[in-house]
Amino acid sequence: MNPNTRRWIISGIFGLIAGWAMGGVIVPAVSALLGVMVRPAPGPRDAAITWPGPAVDVLPFLTVGLQATVVIVVTLLLARVAEERRRVGWGCLAVGGAILLNGIVLLAVTGVLGWLLDWNPSDGASGGEASAGFFLLLLGLPYGLLCIGLLVSGVILLRRRPSLPLQEGGPGRSAPR
Repeated sequence: MNPNTRRWIISGIFGLIAGWAMGGVIVPAVSALLGVMVRPAPGPRDAAITWPGPAVDVLPFLTVGLQATVVIVVTLLLARVAEERRRVGWGCLAVGGAILLNGIVLLAVTGVLGWLLDWNPSDGASGGEASAGFFLLLLGLPYGLLCIGLLVSGVILLRRRPSLPLQEGGPGRSAPR
């Protein structure tokens, strides 16, 4: 396969995965900025609002546009890396970082992060705390393992020195003079 084609295929795949993972960060952020974020405990003020306005109509287009921007930026940045091993390493770091941000936002939006920061172990576990712990076990563990695996493999690929090319005489023999 042509090296230029390989470069763009590898960069495009990592760009698509990073853009997909950043969707979990972009949608809640844009929703909060546009004022259409659903609050955990809506009050009487929220019942009076029948239609949130044109922000709901703009939200899908804005989020898809931002995700496409992430895909394009990651693809172009990875395509500029000259060596394939380093390109894969930077791609692993980009996807691992996107999954880490996605996990943090997921925990913050669902309220589990607030529960973790305010938890008092002497009170005992209530139903909400038990469900939050179960949520962490089911979703947090795979996110964490995948994120750590991608970040560590990216660092290993970036830190490893390239192998030396073999000399003309073959392995174990010196090159002719």
